[in-house]
Amino acid sequence: MSMNIQVLSDEKKPLFKRREMIAKLGYEDKTPSRLEIRKQLAKKLGAKEELIIVKRIKPDYGTPAAELEINIYDDEKSLKELEAEYMVERHLPKEKKEKKEEPKEEEKPAEKPPAEAEKKPEAKGEKRPEVKEEKKEEKPEKKKDQTPPEGSK
Repeated sequence: MSMNIQVLSDEKKPLFKRREMIAKLGYEDKTPSRLEIRKQLAKKLGAKEELIIVKRIKPDYGTPAAELEINIYDDEKSLKELEAEYMVERHLPKEKKEKKEEPKEEEKPAEKPPAEAEKKPEAKGEKRPEVKEEKKEEKPEKKKDQTPPEGSK
């Protein structure tokens, strides 16, 4: 897939140890994925692919073009400190995402069955233990005072 990336603005943010870019993307067919855009940017800008985060892809309606918001970090430490975890995960290849999810399923402790599942319907012929119901003593209702409210005479 051929892509044309044109940088519109490039700001260096030394405090965040990153470059914030806005670029125009021209493409054929469908909108390219974050990973494809990331590879193209790494080639064009000479940056490490792992340090590029495509924050936003905003396609222009009806045209094969999109506006991109990109962050390029100086090092991996600042990337992990500043970038949201979900955004970093979006930039992982599918193989790595699947490997990351597998350990989570294994780590879960065995769940206890709910209380309702423990009570199984009994087969015919089995005797159920009889449960004696306690009778509560009914107390007579207290009668409210029949005095008129204070404001009426």
